[in-house]
Amino acid sequence: MQIDAVIPARMGSTRYPGKPLCDIHGLTMIEHVYRRTEMSESVDNTYVATPDEEIREEVESFGGEAIMTGQHPRATDRVAEAAEGLDSDIVIVMQGDEPLVYPEMIDDAVKPIIEEDEVRCTNLAKSIETEESFRDPNNVKVVVDDNWDALYFSREPIPNLHDAVFNEIDAYKQVCVIPFEREFLFEFTSMEETTLEKIESIDMLRLLENGYGVRLAETERNVYAVDTPEDHEKVNEMIEDDPLFNEYK
Repeated sequence: MQIDAVIPARMGSTRYPGKPLCDIHGLTMIEHVYRRTEMSESVDNTYVATPDEEIREEVESFGGEAIMTGQHPRATDRVAEAAEGLDSDIVIVMQGDEPLVYPEMIDDAVKPIIEEDEVRCTNLAKSIETEESFRDPNNVKVVVDDNWDALYFSREPIPNLHDAVFNEIDAYKQVCVIPFEREFLFEFTSMEETTLEKIESIDMLRLLENGYGVRLAETERNVYAVDTPEDHEKVNEMIEDDPLFNEYK
């Protein structure tokens, strides 16, 4: 079984243009994500999918492999185009703006697809520790059934507290390491955007609305996405004491 990780990256971020090439302790963000992804025991090959020559040149400068793609509005579409030329059985959609991802998170995410025939797409989920984070619309919340299949994703606080207090409920947020069976990735990207997907701006809802399941795997690790220059500064501080960084810097 061949498992390939693909990191979609582009220069044209709305809130932070050029962020894949921002410097984090001497390495670009895309190099951090690439190095940490290829350390996963589950991953056979790691690629960056990009429409931008600047990113291709950077990836090749540190010995990585880049696949040039067209312009796409969604990361999964970019990954699907790149995967057309790969012999993958499983394609892992990585996030190019989360330089604190850990290899075991990738291993945990891909395990259900390897072990269970009926599982074709998975996400990671992390318990939400504070009510502030629970109410933050930038965090995609997910509720799961007893089998850890997703019931719904939302940027709103779910489940609704009503008369409960936050520390009395189990609340989870989506962590964006998303493995697909290769052919199911193509099936997913061929589907039209759905109503709830557009309203919530969460593409996993496309699967739920079309009657497909999304299995969640729990992780104990936090990641921190770089969406703004302020996030960049925060991650620059956090990674200085990160033990994994010392293994590849």
